[in-house]
Amino acid sequence: MTYASGKWNLRFALSRALLTAGVVLSSSLSPIAARANAMVAAEEICMPQGTYPMIGGGTTVFSHDQTCFSRPVTNTFPWEKKIPRANRSTADQFNGARVVRYDYHDALYQCAKRHMRLPAVEELTALFVYANPGDKAATGSQYAIVAPKNDSRYPGGLHGWGGSSTYWSHTFAGRGSHKVVNLGNGRVSIYYNSRTSYVSCVH
Repeated sequence: MTYASGKWNLRFALSRALLTAGVVLSSSLSPIAARANAMVAAEEICMPQGTYPMIGGGTTVFSHDQTCFSRPVTNTFPWEKKIPRANRSTADQFNGARVVRYDYHDALYQCAKRHMRLPAVEELTALFVYANPGDKAATGSQYAIVAPKNDSRYPGGLHGWGGSSTYWSHTFAGRGSHKVVNLGNGRVSIYYNSRTSYVSCVH
């Protein structure tokens, strides 16, 4: 065997070893993590970089190339069985699914486990306006986020996230409370941290 052929064989062996290692590493990812990633990729709403109006007036700036909001959870993962306060509500009035509700602290944990975070109230109100392009003011009852597309009960529905509950933000609203947003109509309220709401994580 010549030096050149030996060198080529060594390179081939190293390349094959690296490829094998990559396959092993990817296959070692837990099915839970893989499924979570797949859900996020398939069911999120992404807003490109820019300045967006908010319901009620004013604007907010999204400085990243994309800011993506995950669909609220309908099926808990095994590790969430350790969260006794995570519970699925009765069927949502808009999409018919049993969406999981979390108190504020468990909402933070749920997003962190998915390598995401809770959105600010400005982000959620901008999301509401962004998802209702047919109405520039986006006031009153709108359904683009919470209702399914082509549902005759909720004209203008699109994403079908569910709207029987408000959605948590990480915006502080006083001792033991944070702001929540109703994605059916854009209204902002204040909840005690012990109350439960839907969660859309952002990254």
